[in-house]
Amino acid sequence: MKPKYPLTQPFAQLPADIPIHVHNNALLPGGELPLEIKDPQQMALFFDALRSDQMLGVVQPNPEAAEAGIYRVGCAGRIRQYRERKDGRINVMLTGFCRFDITAELAADRKYRRAAVDWGRFALDYQTLDVAQTLVDTVMANLRDYFQRHQMQVDWEALNKAHIEEVVNNLVLVMNFTVAEKQLLLEALTVEDRLHVFNELLTSKGSPIWTGSSPAGALN
Repeated sequence: MKPKYPLTQPFAQLPADIPIHVHNNALLPGGELPLEIKDPQQMALFFDALRSDQMLGVVQPNPEAAEAGIYRVGCAGRIRQYRERKDGRINVMLTGFCRFDITAELAADRKYRRAAVDWGRFALDYQTLDVAQTLVDTVMANLRDYFQRHQMQVDWEALNKAHIEEVVNNLVLVMNFTVAEKQLLLEALTVEDRLHVFNELLTSKGSPIWTGSSPAGALN
């Protein structure tokens, strides 16, 4: 279930250009992404976002895109909370709310990258769509089988209570998927499409997804 924050811009009022942050993990609509802000470029982006609409776009690096070095589809996130640290770094939690297509990267008049974006293909990100129960059951069965095969402890009570979209959008943070595979999940147009991609990736992985974080904990 996507979070409905009253301060998030209505779809019709989303801006024509946004700051972008390049990160080796995918932010999905309704999912969350923790960031550690530390260098001058990131700090400039973060404080400018705080002073305006608390929004920034997250895109993944793409080594095959020689000119820009990034994928052309990303997801906008709202700065939901942050914590300043004594060492000068800032821990930020982003909540994703809508994807975008990058149409052009703008001239660098600031310390960070900005891009003109088109939101048009992703209006469904503002909705919670129904998913066939048979597909949900298949995904959850394969997820359970995967965790059992790798002897991983999972809080199934938490997972079973969560909407399947929330499960997928947050588990992507701790899966051992490649950047390209996470991009496939990000670019899947509908939730049902994303579940099919997630299921295919899940059943193709032969190594554990354990990264030191509890899979269920990603939903908290």
